[in-house]
Amino acid sequence: MAHQYPRTLTIAGSDSSGGAGIEADLKTFTVHGCYGMTCITGLTAQNTKGVRQIYPVESQEMIENTLDAVFSDVGVDVVKTGMLTSKTTVETVARKLKQYHDKKPVVVDPVMVSTSGANLIGEDALETYVTELLPLATVVTPNINEAAEIVKHISSDPSDAIRKVGSVEDMKRIAKHIREGLKCEAVLLKGGHAGMDDDLNLADPGKETKVVDVLYNGKFHIFTSKFINSTSTHGTGCTLASAIASNLANGETIESATQLAVRFVQRAIANAIPLGNGNGPVNHVFNIHTRPFVLGHFVEYLLSHPKVASIWDRYVNHPFTVQLAQHTLPLHKFLYFLKQDYLYLKHYSRAYSLAGFKTEDPEAMLNSAHVVKTIARESELHLDYCKMFGLEKGDILASEEGQACYAYTRYILDVGSREDWLGLQVALSPCLFGYLEAAENRVKDPQSVREGNLYWKWVENYTSAEFKESSKQGHQLLETHVADVSPQRVEQLVDIFATSTKMEIAFWDAALAHEDK
Repeated sequence: MAHQYPRTLTIAGSDSSGGAGIEADLKTFTVHGCYGMTCITGLTAQNTKGVRQIYPVESQEMIENTLDAVFSDVGVDVVKTGMLTSKTTVETVARKLKQYHDKKPVVVDPVMVSTSGANLIGEDALETYVTELLPLATVVTPNINEAAEIVKHISSDPSDAIRKVGSVEDMKRIAKHIREGLKCEAVLLKGGHAGMDDDLNLADPGKETKVVDVLYNGKFHIFTSKFINSTSTHGTGCTLASAIASNLANGETIESATQLAVRFVQRAIANAIPLGNGNGPVNHVFNIHTRPFVLGHFVEYLLSHPKVASIWDRYVNHPFTVQLAQHTLPLHKFLYFLKQDYLYLKHYSRAYSLAGFKTEDPEAMLNSAHVVKTIARESELHLDYCKMFGLEKGDILASEEGQACYAYTRYILDVGSREDWLGLQVALSPCLFGYLEAAENRVKDPQSVREGNLYWKWVENYTSAEFKESSKQGHQLLETHVADVSPQRVEQLVDIFATSTKMEIAFWDAALAHEDK
C-alpha cells in the first residue's frame, strides 16, 4: 500500500483564504510526506468571516478530464473528497472512482451542511451522495449536522436514530446506524460541535472540557481530546479527512490513521497563529521545520554563521600562521607550538578513535580509521620536523601540557563523552578544516616567504594531498549525517563548532604569548 512517495488526491473546492478546501488538503498532504494532487469542484470567495460567493465547476467534462489525467499518469493511492457542488458532480466523481479506484481507500468528508445547519447542496445531491458516493468510502467523516442529514436518507424513521446528541453513547449509536445503512467500511462521527464534560456528556456552552470523536468500523474506537477554546478552527473538517487519507496512504490501519489524524488536528488548533478577524485557520504546518541550510552545504552554513564567521576568519588568518609563513615568528614560540601540537595530536587521535566507536556507519568508521592513520603519519612527520630544531621525542613528551592545549583537548573529549557521533565530529572539524584553509591562505599570500623559511614545511604538510583527502572525507561525512537533524540540533552543532574554533585561536594565541623562562 505505502509507496516510497504516497500519492493522494483531493476532489474538493478551493478556499481563497487558504484555511479549508484543497488548500488545507495540500498542506496536510505535504506535512505527512504525501504527494498531493487536486480536482477542483468549485471556487469560493471567502475569508475568516464567511463565504461571499461560490462558483461551482459545472463542466463535468472538465472534472472528468482532470480525474482521467491524474489517474492515468501519476496514479493515486488514496482519494479524499470534500465539497462536491451538485448532483451531477457527485455522480461524476462516484463513477470515476468506480472506474479508476474501485475497492481502494477513499475518505469522504460529506460537506453538506454548514455549522449553522443550512444545507450547502440541494436535496437531490444529498440523495446521490448517500446512494452513490458514501457506500464507496473507506471512511466517512460527518459532523453532527451532516450525520443528521445522512440518517434522514437512510432511515425509514430517522427520528429514532438522530435524537439530539447528549452523550458518547448517542454518538456511538448514530455512527453504527450510518455505517450499517451505507454499508461503507467505517464512519468517524466528529464531535467538535458537541463539546463534552469530564463525564463525556454534552456540556453547557462555556463548560466544555472534552471533545469526543467516535469511529465505528465494526468495533467502536473512542478518541477523546482536550477541548480547546479557540476561534482558530476554520478548516478542521477538511484537515482531519486529509490527514486520515495521508495516514492511510502511508500504510496505517483505519484505526491508527484516524487516531493520528485526530491528534494532528488537535495540535494544529493548539498551535494556530491568529489570522483575520473571524474564525481563523488551524496551523497545518505546526510540525514542519525549515532546514536553515541547503542540503549538501552545511559546512558552508557553519562558516558563514554569525556565531562563527568572524572567529573563523581570525582563526584561518591568525597572526601565528602569518608570522610563520613570513618567517618572522620567533623560534622559541614555534618550538613551544611544536611541543604543544604533538601533545594535542595524541588526544586528537583518541577523540577520532572514540568517534569510530560511537558510530554504526561503516563509512564513518572507515573515515575515523583513516584520520587516525593520518594523525599517526602526521605525528611521525612532526617528530622528524622537530629534530630539525634539535627537539627529540623525549623532550616533547617531558613538556608540560599548556593550559590552552589542556582546555582544548579536554573539551573535545568531553564532547565525545556526552554527545553523539555527529556532535564529536563537529567538535573535531575546526582543526581538520581550519589547518587546511590556514595553510592554503599562506600559500596564496604574496608576502609569504618560501625560500629559506624554516617553517615552510608546516605549510606544506597541511596542504599535502593526504591531508586534503582527510579534510574532504570529513567534510562529506558531515554533510551526509547532518541531513536529518532538527533546526534546534543544528544550532547546538553551531555552538560546538564555534567553541572548538575559539579553542583553536587560543591555542595559537598561547604560542604567540609564550616566552622562554
